[in-house]
Amino acid sequence: MKILNFLVRSFYDFWYRISPPEMVKYWKRGDSAKAKLITRDDGSYGLQIENEKRIYPGFPRGHVLTGPLALLKHKVKNMVFNQVFAELEKMASEHSADMKPPEKMAPAVRHMWETFEKLEQCEVVPDMKARITLIKKVVCFFLEEDDAYRFRAQLYFDLIDQNKIKLSKDDKYYLRAKYFRADRYKKILGKTFDGFQY
Repeated sequence: MKILNFLVRSFYDFWYRISPPEMVKYWKRGDSAKAKLITRDDGSYGLQIENEKRIYPGFPRGHVLTGPLALLKHKVKNMVFNQVFAELEKMASEHSADMKPPEKMAPAVRHMWETFEKLEQCEVVPDMKARITLIKKVVCFFLEEDDAYRFRAQLYFDLIDQNKIKLSKDDKYYLRAKYFRADRYKKILGKTFDGFQY
C-alpha cells in the first residue's frame, strides 16, 4: 500500500509541476499590485487586482495591520497562544496536569484535534505548521478541561451554516498563494481542492 501511495503522490507531484492549478500571479512580478476596491453582489468588499482572474474576497487593510495595529496584533498573538501554551507546559511539568491523549478526549474535541491535524499536514511553511500545532493544543486543552466552553463551542459550530463559510473559488485561488498545498492532500482532506484530482 505504501508503494502505491508513493507512486500516486509522485505522479501528481510531477503533474502539478507541468500543469499547475490556477493561482495568483501578482507576487511573481513584485511585492505589490494595483487593486480597485469594489462592492460585491452580496454587499461585501472585494479587490479587483490588476491582471488577476478572480476578485479577492474582503478588503485587508495592510496599512492598518502593519501600522497602528501592528503592535496590538503581535501582543495579542503572543499573549493568546505563545504565553498561554508556555503556561500550560509549565503547569504540566510542575503539577502533572498534562493534556489527555486525543483518543481519550470527548468526541467533539477529538474531532477538532483531528481537523487541526489535517490543516497542519496541508501547511508547507514550518512556521505556520508550528502555529497551527500550538493553536490546536491550546484550544483542545481548554475545550477538553472546561465543559462550559466546550458545550458553547459545540453549539457555536452547530449553528454555523457550512454553505456560508466554505471556501469559494475566489478564496481557493488566493489561498494557494499563502503556501497552502491542499492539492497534495486529497487523502487527508477527503476531497479535491478546486477540481484538482489527487
